[in-house]
This record gives sequence, structure tokens and C-alpha cells, in this order.
Amino acid sequence: MTTSTSYRHVPAVDKAARLLAELRDGEASGISDLARRIGASKGTVRDILLTLEAHDLVSREDSGHFRARAARPGLRRLAHGALVSLSREAGETAFLGVVDSHEIVITDVVESASDPHMSGRIGWRLPLGVGAHGKVLENGEELGLDDEEYLEGVRAAAAPIVDADGRKVAVLIVVGFKSRLPLGRLRQVARLVAARAAEVSAKLAGRAA
Repeated sequence: MTTSTSYRHVPAVDKAARLLAELRDGEASGISDLARRIGASKGTVRDILLTLEAHDLVSREDSGHFRARAARPGLRRLAHGALVSLSREAGETAFLGVVDSHEIVITDVVESASDPHMSGRIGWRLPLGVGAHGKVLENGEELGLDDEEYLEGVRAAAAPIVDADGRKVAVLIVVGFKSRLPLGRLRQVARLVAARAAEVSAKLAGRAA
């Protein structure tokens, strides 16, 4: 019995691998420089880098340059089960947002099984200081409630994920339409979010120890 070694070359994967290889020395590099080094367009390199960032493989600095992330526990993997449970318990869409400089990057989404519901996509970037997540990440609150403050007709609850050093590195968020989330229900959902965020924080700290 023989095993074929032939395969179909996938250009996008090849470019992603080459970008990671260029960044593996730990130095930050800009999009233009990386595009020149791998012989690709700046638009293509930008899209690949943002996708890698959403998967927590690279990070973007304030300068706009990118660097490979140091190896650490996969937060998305650790938090996914909590997101699934949270979406089911709350009946709404649950998001994982990872802190990146002055923004959060949505790295995982579990949408509600009921309609109408809020939708989202991996890779979305949101300002750090707005909405429910801003209250916990910038204002220091342990639980953030958003009553149509960020988006009209939308309510949200958020709680932070804390690493072994006590840093708020990410946030769990549940978002739903006002018609589906009266204030009393929002407060109940907030307690669910806090409990699930605490579970993920404990896992993250345990892995990092």
C-alpha cells in the first residue's frame, strides 16, 4: 500500500505560513514591509494578518505593526464551552472579546438559536471604552450593563476574563434586542455572564500557572 504525497497548493494558507515565519523572530513589522518580503499585495497581507489576529496568532501594536504572539493558552478554546452554555442559558448571542491595545477583537461568537437575535462575526473590532465591555475594562466595574447606550434598541451584559496576573485580558458579552431583554432579565443574564467569565478566568489562571 502506498500513500500519495501529492496535494493541492492553497495560496492563502501558503501566504499565512510565510507571514508567520517572517514574524517568528519576535520583531514587529509593518504591512508594507511584510508585503514586499513575501511578494504579495498590501491588501492581501492586511486581510491575512487581521484573520491571524482574530485567531490570537499575531497582535497589532499602536504603530499599526504586527508581531507574533508569544505562545500561551488558547483563550478562544478555553472560553468556547462557556460561550455555548451562556448563549443557551441566556437565549441570546454571546461574544468573546480579547483586549488588543485600545480595542477589543471579537474572537468567538455563539449566536442565539431564537429569532430575532443579534449577529456578529469573528474579527470585529470595537473601541475599548464603550458599551457594557467598556464599563468592566476601562471603568473598573466587575459587571457591565448597557441599556441602549452603545446601540439604540440593544441591551448587553459583560464580565471580564482575568489572567493569572490579575489582568483583564478579555470579556464575555451577551447582547440582545431590548424587546427580548427587559431590564429585570438583563440583570439575570448579567449574573450568568459573571459566573461563566469566572469559570474561564479560573481555567486561564490554572493553565498559566
